[in-house]
Amino acid sequence: MNSSDEIVSILKTITHISRFKILVLLLNGPLSFQTMLEEMDIKKSALANHLTELKNSNLVDKIQHGTYKITENGKNYIESIEKTYKENKANEKRVWESKQREHLTRSFLERK
Repeated sequence: MNSSDEIVSILKTITHISRFKILVLLLNGPLSFQTMLEEMDIKKSALANHLTELKNSNLVDKIQHGTYKITENGKNYIESIEKTYKENKANEKRVWESKQREHLTRSFLERK
């Protein structure tokens, strides 16, 4: 049960839109607080709070004064989410295409 609580805690951290965007921004490499502030278009205090939450969850590290990077854990979570999302979208497309073929086949057979 303990791991479930930890997983839910991490998911709650990641699923906040601003924290998710921060993690995605950091996938391209370390960024300064100021750069993130400009990219995020949020208040300075909000960004600081989000970064603290991400650091406390071991998803982001502060590598020097005012510069942050995504941790391996953070990178793994975001890449896993992206991979799963892409796989699900591809699967949805295959299901939709299959239903379209089935519909076309039925309408062709009904004409006879």
